[in-house]
Amino acid sequence: MFGKKIAAGIILVVLLSCTTHRQEQAAKRYVVTSPEVAEIVTLLDGTSHIVGITAECNYPASLQNKTIVGNFGQVSFEKIIELNPDIVFTAGLEQNTLASELHKLDIHTEKIYAQSISEMLHSIENIGNIIGQTKRAEFVIDSLQTAIKSLPQFDVHPDVYVEIYGDPIMSVSDSSFVGQLAELAGGNNLFDSLIREYCRVNAEDVITKNPEIILITYPGMKANDVADRKGWEVISAVKNKRIYTVEDVDPDLILRASPRFISGIKALQKVFYEE
Repeated sequence: MFGKKIAAGIILVVLLSCTTHRQEQAAKRYVVTSPEVAEIVTLLDGTSHIVGITAECNYPASLQNKTIVGNFGQVSFEKIIELNPDIVFTAGLEQNTLASELHKLDIHTEKIYAQSISEMLHSIENIGNIIGQTKRAEFVIDSLQTAIKSLPQFDVHPDVYVEIYGDPIMSVSDSSFVGQLAELAGGNNLFDSLIREYCRVNAEDVITKNPEIILITYPGMKANDVADRKGWEVISAVKNKRIYTVEDVDPDLILRASPRFISGIKALQKVFYEE
């Protein structure tokens, strides 16, 4: 009789544990402050659990009705607290302070900040584990790796200058996410080695390197503005009118470390090899 009571007690504990686990899973509420992470969470079937986002989280369309808690650089802690999230997904850089403040408020945070393709794939795996979508994450990673291997290859590799900021002018190294995309697209990134992944460069060095293609990744800069820079009229890309801006390549496809990077590579190949 005593043994039966113990067995019944164990079964009851297991049943209560399973019920509690299901309740916890159903109650998951995420606030996402990074557009890259928002894209990954939605791709991993986590859209219904997202209760808050920042203004930059504009893709996919399923995020349009989510509560805006601020922008990437400044969020409303009051709004986040009101949403009562189980997890707040943050990025790096200025969001390190955000994560620190949320920790003081005893709000669980997960930092996701990929700076290369391999780190981005690892982020997908990590997020999949966090939100209970491990199998889905594995499928997405396998699909992306297959897509990389299936990219068309070219014998000619044009010299490319990528500009991510204009005042001061900044470019990318081969170890950066953007630099890796440029290389996978077939371009020869002219500032392959810099002291940081994204770094200030001299205008004179751009002239000396004489890129065949100039790619501008930030809004507000037109091709004519680049061509009119002092001394840049001698650059091959300027002479041949091969300056491309955000009107030619959607910057979200190449600046965001998200699964859409494959589309970004294809967009770059289109402009690199348009001739």
